Amino acid sequence: MKKVVNEYITYLSPEFIYVPFDNVELLKIKSDKKVYNNTYLGDNNDNTKIFSPVSGEIKGIVDMHYTKGLSKALIIENDFTDKREKLNFTKNVGKIKKSEIIETLEKYNLNKKLNSKTILVINSLYDKETDLKDMVINHESYEEILETIDEFMEIFGMKTCYICIDKDDLYSIEAYEKYINAFLNICIVHSNKKFKDETCVFYSIEEILAIHKAIHLDYLYDNTIVTIKSEDTTIVKVKKYTSLYELLKALKITYKSKNIYVNNKPIDNIKTFVIDSSVRSIEIKD
Repeated sequence: MKKVVNEYITYLSPEFIYVPFDNVELLKIKSDKKVYNNTYLGDNNDNTKIFSPVSGEIKGIVDMHYTKGLSKALIIENDFTDKREKLNFTKNVGKIKKSEIIETLEKYNLNKKLNSKTILVINSLYDKETDLKDMVINHESYEEILETIDEFMEIFGMKTCYICIDKDDLYSIEAYEKYINAFLNICIVHSNKKFKDETCVFYSIEEILAIHKAIHLDYLYDNTIVTIKSEDTTIVKVKKYTSLYELLKALKITYKSKNIYVNNKPIDNIKTFVIDSSVRSIEIKD
């Protein structure tokens, strides 16, 4: 297992990505159809904002499937440079106004109503057979996660943070134990059952990494991690909105004449399914 933790595969240069949207009238597309990594593309019906995770050119609109269901999607042809319109310097969060932090979190769809809640709960999921996503994130980024939690708590007046890690996820626990003693109000627990919506605000481990990138660099967190279980277990860091078909083909994972499950649910058409941050496990069975 230790080899798996340290040696995941990256697939961050898909030929095309498929960015979902709700309403074409709410899109903000430039006339030349060119986009940068982190380009604002418009809003959804619920006012959440849409960004491009790659640089390239918009080629059209197509119907694609996601874990949430069928959606219209912008087809963006990747130019493989990940060029940004501007390069942002790392910000000192201690010198940024709270209102600016809230504005940035809202920009990247990471702001949640605190309503005077003082307990922060971070959920880390784990299944040793099919879902190693959070274990890899924890192992690789525990320092950034703890420091971001500490900053978040100070900004919003939170008193305590509980990181909920499965007791069998020993690699995650081991990673945090290297550094967690530096933070008096952050602790590890093995269940989130006692925490209630009325008193707690909940984030995932991946959302905390996204907050780190948002408030320090004003950038979208543009990738995610999936666990592919077939004959072997493969962990892949992949660009958001990559086609599942392109990913399996690029990794030379056999899928034809087999049943494919995403987050334990069957997928009917692999060619129209798109990976976003909600995808955790991909199982390929005979």
